[in-house]
Amino acid sequence: MVLIRILVLLVLLVVFFQDLKSRYVYWILFPALLILFFATSLLQHRSFSEILQPAAMNLSFLVMQFLLVSAYFSLKNRRWVNITAELLGWGDILLLLSIAFYFSVLNFLFFYIISLVVSVIAWLSWKLMSKGKNTQIPLAGFQAICLVVFLMSDWYWLHFNTADDTWLLNLIHK
Repeated sequence: MVLIRILVLLVLLVVFFQDLKSRYVYWILFPALLILFFATSLLQHRSFSEILQPAAMNLSFLVMQFLLVSAYFSLKNRRWVNITAELLGWGDILLLLSIAFYFSVLNFLFFYIISLVVSVIAWLSWKLMSKGKNTQIPLAGFQAICLVVFLMSDWYWLHFNTADDTWLLNLIHK
């Protein structure tokens, strides 16, 4: 279990550094990440249905979000806008698809929202420091580093269990 967790963190760090450096990430990292997440879930004694049911809901959310973003920009530009060609990289999408198979529904939404906010803040800070040279956001990289922090908090520090929504529900009810 420890080896798989270390491999997950290493893959995420590679995604972070590749995306930051070149805005391109090797596609093979995402199936590897998906397999590592599956292995982690199975070693936590989660059944296939306990993995696939939240994954289906998370994937449905992502598809809906991508369709709405595409529809918004298509209406705004009065032409069909392919968000994967103009706005969102495949690395960004593949990272989110990989993560969808690990988190419970509320944990996925929580991570997704927090990582987007952190990514925008990090990118704005980065842009100010680099004098605005690059206009592309390394979203997969920023989300990967957020995920490293999130997973390490779960696995090594706070142990809140990202496969179970109980800790978030308790946080909301306090």
